[in-house]
Amino acid sequence: MASGKRAAPALAALLVGMILATPARSALAPTWQRLREFQRVLEEAAKALEGRPIDAVERLDPARFRVRAGPCRLEVRIVHHPRQNPGPQLFEAIPGEPDCS
Repeated sequence: MASGKRAAPALAALLVGMILATPARSALAPTWQRLREFQRVLEEAAKALEGRPIDAVERLDPARFRVRAGPCRLEVRIVHHPRQNPGPQLFEAIPGEPDCS
């Protein structure tokens, strides 16, 4: 229960940031770039986990996130792509296979 209380402020901040995020024409500050990555990780994880409620997202390193949904675990990789013009860093989030054992 204590870890849930600690996660609540972080989740609230993440949700507020997602609501306020808007497209930018130049490189994003690291905070906003990370927010975009979290958003994409959540979107892809939700699809891969087939609607199971997501309990936690953990950033393992700059290119990997672990998502937990009940008994299921899922790793999502971030693959950055070079950009030709100024703007946010281009990337895609690639989910692995859920492990619900």
